[in-house]
Amino acid sequence: METPWTGTKLPHYPRLEEQLYTDVAVVGGGITGILTAYFLQEQGVRVVLLEEDRLAGGTTARTTAKITAQHGVFCEQLVQNFGVHLARQYMQANLHAVKQYRDLVEEKGIACEFSTAPSYVYAAPDGPSLEREMAYAAYLGAPAHLCVPDELPFPVREAVCFEQQAKFDPLKFLAALLPGLTIYEHSPARNIRGHTVLCDGGSVTADHIIVTTHFPMLNRRGLYPLRMYQQRSYLIALSNAPMLEGMYLDAGCDGWSLRRSGELLILGGGSHRCGENLGDSYEVLRRQAKTWFPQSKEEYAWSTQDCMTLDGVPYVGLYSSAAPFLHVATGFGKWGMTNAMAAATILTAEIFGNHSPYAEVYSPTRFFPSASISTLMEGALYAIRGIGRRLFVPGEQAAESIAPGHGGIVQYHGKKYGVYRHTDGSLYAVSLACPHLGCELAWNDDEKTWDCPCHGSRFDYTGRRLHEPAKAALKPCKDFGKREI
Repeated sequence: METPWTGTKLPHYPRLEEQLYTDVAVVGGGITGILTAYFLQEQGVRVVLLEEDRLAGGTTARTTAKITAQHGVFCEQLVQNFGVHLARQYMQANLHAVKQYRDLVEEKGIACEFSTAPSYVYAAPDGPSLEREMAYAAYLGAPAHLCVPDELPFPVREAVCFEQQAKFDPLKFLAALLPGLTIYEHSPARNIRGHTVLCDGGSVTADHIIVTTHFPMLNRRGLYPLRMYQQRSYLIALSNAPMLEGMYLDAGCDGWSLRRSGELLILGGGSHRCGENLGDSYEVLRRQAKTWFPQSKEEYAWSTQDCMTLDGVPYVGLYSSAAPFLHVATGFGKWGMTNAMAAATILTAEIFGNHSPYAEVYSPTRFFPSASISTLMEGALYAIRGIGRRLFVPGEQAAESIAPGHGGIVQYHGKKYGVYRHTDGSLYAVSLACPHLGCELAWNDDEKTWDCPCHGSRFDYTGRRLHEPAKAALKPCKDFGKREI
């Protein structure tokens, strides 16, 4: 799946095939893992970075690449959830992250299309007033003001603007940080036992282990499967569209996102919980593009997936209180660029035994009932529903009724299977039980995948794993094979 960033080809690295000993092992080669490894190595720490596939090949390559401390309409809710002190801590961490990117780009002379831009959250003409959001943003120290932007091709009621935010090409940025790092690709971490990361071809033993995989890999430590869920979003990049100077996000339920990248305009939206796709997410975007930009042409279309925490703030710090050598960074929501930088800063300080001024609000051991209980209960209900459907709800249709290019749930010899009919007529049948924790998968007709509504694992129609937290592929139903019906 190509995006505007994937034209940048990062170097290839070998597979781990030996036993290594080092100061710090970083598991996960997205932007958080690379930044953390870079900062540690700059301070003289020996680091080994492990990536299960290719560097920056996941969410990092599918981002909108906005570098902004403005995370939607969130300031009032942040204060209600955390109180003023911790809410300011979160705001300052993200404002500092914007500055860190700018300083690093200038210091190293990185050619990554970095540019300063204002960030706006706007309300439609019939939308809610943003005056309270503006007041809370200013109270938290954000460079904010209320305005009515005039460059959009549609009317807005008002917008909260954060000045001096930024945008860039994330892969070009990361390419400049890689020289000198010890990296192993195609080396999935299968388990962590004590201070040792076990991979297929070797292992890494370290004083500290940092897990920066998209979804934490250890289910029991920290209980992250109960504390997070995943959302999918969809994006298209358009040529021959207005070249907006600002970055925009709709304050309403549609959540439209717009930002310029070179000669392209990136339009995003259509968010839904993983496993709840209605099958028309790309078409919704395309219809909106035709309405707003009738002369535009689609150049790219892609989707992304984000881990969402109970209270909207990432988990960065000790993986659990029982393992002081094990650290984690996860749950960045839709704001992975600034939070990746904040996470790398916090983790670097933690490795050296120093106190980060932002550590408290990001702490994975926090729990705020007012923000968390309803979300926790909702997640538990999804898990119960997912397992219950697998055990008690019969298949939905016959294999003969599945049209070419589509999938469905079929009862076969007393068991349910997920069945996809290829455009050539052949059938692919797989187990519907997610290998992670057993929830029933749902068909995603937009992307021809089987998605888990409980925790966000995803698989292609052949059963190949695409997305964690599951670690294994789906079991095929060999009786179906690929025969014609």
